[in-house]
Amino acid sequence: MKKATLLILPALMVFQLLLAAKAHAAEVVAEGKAAGNVANARELALTDALREAVRIGAGVSVISATRVVDFTLDYDRVLAAAFGYVRNYSILESGLSYDGIYRVKVRAEVGEGDPNLKDALALKMIVKLKGSPRVALEIDELIEGVPAGSDFAKAWFEQAAQEMQMSMVDVQRMSRQGDRLAVRDEVLGDAKTAEWRRAELAQQADFLIEVKIRGRYLGRKELYGLPVNEFSLSADLRAIRPDTGAILVTVPMPAVEMPSELEAPATAARDLVHKMLAGSMKGQDASAWPVFRRIFANWIAELDLGTIMRMEFKQISDTEFDALQKALGQTHQITSVWPREFDSRGLSFMDVESRLDATGLKAAAIQGLGGGFVLDHATKNYLQFMRAGGGGGPQAADLGPRTTDHRPPITDHSSPTTGHRFPPWAWALIGAGAVIALGGIFMLGRRSGRGQARS
Repeated sequence: MKKATLLILPALMVFQLLLAAKAHAAEVVAEGKAAGNVANARELALTDALREAVRIGAGVSVISATRVVDFTLDYDRVLAAAFGYVRNYSILESGLSYDGIYRVKVRAEVGEGDPNLKDALALKMIVKLKGSPRVALEIDELIEGVPAGSDFAKAWFEQAAQEMQMSMVDVQRMSRQGDRLAVRDEVLGDAKTAEWRRAELAQQADFLIEVKIRGRYLGRKELYGLPVNEFSLSADLRAIRPDTGAILVTVPMPAVEMPSELEAPATAARDLVHKMLAGSMKGQDASAWPVFRRIFANWIAELDLGTIMRMEFKQISDTEFDALQKALGQTHQITSVWPREFDSRGLSFMDVESRLDATGLKAAAIQGLGGGFVLDHATKNYLQFMRAGGGGGPQAADLGPRTTDHRPPITDHSSPTTGHRFPPWAWALIGAGAVIALGGIFMLGRRSGRGQARS
């Protein structure tokens, strides 16, 4: 009996804590908006809606708490901080309005939060609520005075990802595995699949973090009477969408001289690179955290508002381009359409916010164009179209299986003189038929002559 009581008491305590937390939570409806002509309008509007929800539900100004001066530049910091108060939310309405403003209306459950949440903890809360995208690293690191191939930055990014419990993808390891599978395909006689694997056309990550580190060892010096190793270090960071090439954020970190009390130069360099990326050096403004925050802002907007998919068209006319924009704007589950670039002789681009997958959007686009185009190549967020029966380079089908339009190509059989041009095999059939017909007429003539002679 005593043992059972000991087991029940902790459960009751947890239940009471949950009830208390629920009691302090408020359900509110809030709306956010942003100019629809900017590339990150969706993220800005969603952040604005959650910021407003926190203001209504918790009476807290997230912008003041995060000391943000320019909301359009640092909205990702506001979004991360808002998740310290927002426990759950759902999208009621979203989309680009007729006035060119992107609006998002949310119903949110807001409770007491922590205005001093550190970046890693705030982003960890987002992962728990929304899950994590697949993120890959591409690092170019060169520090003179330490052994080449150090990869100090890689260790910091992987550790930061583990703290946030996010999914980090090792692209190099996946590529080696792909090479091994390609060799197996070749041994089994499937050369096309092997070529497809080696081309690495399959998307391996949702986001790519590009890191360029440059540095130089300045030698052993004294600082306030203490011996230190001094380095000059700089970094350039980018977060991009690997399938579309869209740049989410660029973080330049200008060269600065940094001292370390660690004795070995390589150990000191590792320590300073990690401090630079974390933004923990005295007087340092930039850090690597905006890269993670901007990735999550884009990821959350895609999860809640639909996917931004880019469509590319080869040699589309302005009439077709305008008609397609209108047709997609009236399609169910497509909330916004942004024409990005038009070139009737080259490539034209259009971005679409849609809850349709690639197959559904392909069908909507081909229908909107009246069937004059076919899908040439597709990834999760990028669709390439070409004219039916047109050229435009090698088909993706030559490299392996893909999503495609299986209608037969249009063949032109017209002739400038006769109006029709028959293939050679048709002329052969016509000739053979003529010979047989002439032979039949000859035989009938002989039989008729013999009958008259007998008479």
